[in-house]
Amino acid sequence: MEMGEPRKDWSGVESDKEGAGKTAQVSCEPYTCGACGIQFQFYNNLLEHMQSHAADNENNIASNQPRSPLPVVEEKWKPQLQRNNANHTSASGSVGNSTIPEKERQNIAERLLRVMCTDLGVLSVVSGKEFIKLAQTLVDSGARYGAFSVTEILGNFNTLALKHLPRMYNQVKVKVTCALGSNACLGIGVTCHSQSVGPDSCYILTAYQVEGNHIKSYVLGIKGVDIRDNGDFIHHWVQNVLSEFVMSEIRTVYVTDCKVNSSAFSKAGMCLRCSACALNSVVQSVLNKRTLQARNMHEVIELLNVCEDLAGSTGLSKETFGSLEETSPPPCWNSVTDSLLLVHERYEQICEFYSRAKKMNLIQNLNKHLLSNLAAILAPVKQAVIELSNESRPTLQLVLPTYVKLEKLFTSKANDAGVVSKLCHLFLEALKENFKVHSAHKVAMILDPQQKLRPVPPYQHEEIIGKVCELINEVKESWAEETEFEPSTKKPRAAGEATAAQEEDWFGKNEVYDYLQEPLFQATPDLFQYWSCVTQKHTKLAKLAFWLLAVPAVGARSECVNMCEQALLIKRRRLLSPEDMNKLMFLKSNML
Repeated sequence: MEMGEPRKDWSGVESDKEGAGKTAQVSCEPYTCGACGIQFQFYNNLLEHMQSHAADNENNIASNQPRSPLPVVEEKWKPQLQRNNANHTSASGSVGNSTIPEKERQNIAERLLRVMCTDLGVLSVVSGKEFIKLAQTLVDSGARYGAFSVTEILGNFNTLALKHLPRMYNQVKVKVTCALGSNACLGIGVTCHSQSVGPDSCYILTAYQVEGNHIKSYVLGIKGVDIRDNGDFIHHWVQNVLSEFVMSEIRTVYVTDCKVNSSAFSKAGMCLRCSACALNSVVQSVLNKRTLQARNMHEVIELLNVCEDLAGSTGLSKETFGSLEETSPPPCWNSVTDSLLLVHERYEQICEFYSRAKKMNLIQNLNKHLLSNLAAILAPVKQAVIELSNESRPTLQLVLPTYVKLEKLFTSKANDAGVVSKLCHLFLEALKENFKVHSAHKVAMILDPQQKLRPVPPYQHEEIIGKVCELINEVKESWAEETEFEPSTKKPRAAGEATAAQEEDWFGKNEVYDYLQEPLFQATPDLFQYWSCVTQKHTKLAKLAFWLLAVPAVGARSECVNMCEQALLIKRRRLLSPEDMNKLMFLKSNML
């Protein structure tokens, strides 16, 4: 079978000639690519995928062929060298757009798209006069048989690049589709998170999976937020985009922010809330000034106001006193505690700064004792957000231990006297209300050989083990055809014992208990490296690990702000259509 030839199981489109009944029967079957075996739910997606295969194959063949010597190529489309500058204008003016070979146009268009993806701000630069002059200088200096007008040969650079944008988009799209479709794990992780830039915001849809021993992410789509868009509308957009890359049957764990209706996503898979958004809601709900005023905590309001004045005064910035941490929190962390923690961390430097400026009245209004107590509560919360947003290693297994750690912190401080005790009681209530722990968090925690069940009290152990077995039971259909997951055929003494033993082995209980009996890791392990080494020993758990540990605990990534800024800039200036903007952002994220 040729690479461009699809398999027979998607040829049902031709069955229209054989009758409507047969068409209805065949249309339910997935369409399979004959080149890579990836299945698609819709026929149009398959056609687009196959065209990308053909274009990619054509480029590979062209790139492998030796190029003709430069003089031979240039003789076909360039006139003879005009050494006289006076004759240059007339020679260049006679050259039309059709004189440059199409392959050369495609090569130049690809280079232009790569420049655009490096910084989308150059969209308006590549058609500017200075860029044209630069390109003209390069052509003049490098031309062996004469120099010609760039604008006459290539035309408008934006137009040239955007003309070949669909071709390059399809080439990168087919590679992303093949990567996600060939996933040997049980499923993927998908984040749908909004990012605000001033009054505007947009959603970024990203897929995550393990490739080798590393987490690989693919930005699949970007959509501007409309105030009329509800949770169901966003859910339909996400499902439509995912249908172009993966089959609907693939198991998915969604991570969304508070603006998305999680119930709609729960129908398509497990839906988790972004942990950074959850902790941000915990802090915001407690330190909301209206809430504090209703509870007569005026000293806390005054402290927050003074810290905001100190941190926001003229001449005061992070550069003045240094940053609080080497790693910044995720973009969705927008807490009122930042100014408070900054003042507490740099208190001595701030006092010296205002002493020189002779503005000590602000420092005198500061309740240093309350500031220290609040910082002792809030600093661990922000540190937890930073740890959960780590992009270089798995983080989902840290959610439940984080909850337990913060719960112990608030409980220990709740016995103190005064306003701190009241605040800690409020933090405990807000933590239970906003920071929800899903069964996926519990299973992910047990898959960390350094933690297993250690962070939780013993009375929760059986419950968490049961969650692991339930998840194995939910996904066991995908293992039915794999001989390595067949129950043991060893014959026990009694038939009843045989049934019980096989059932426990099928649900993974024996494997889970064997894993838990192994000693804990003392050093922080490379989780994917560990599960790669024990795959044969703990097969079911390894498959769960390669799926769940690829799911991030936080839905927003560090580059989200920059991507949204560029996307919204393009939208406001109307530089591109929404479709072309989405394709260009896709190339920017997945091509480089």
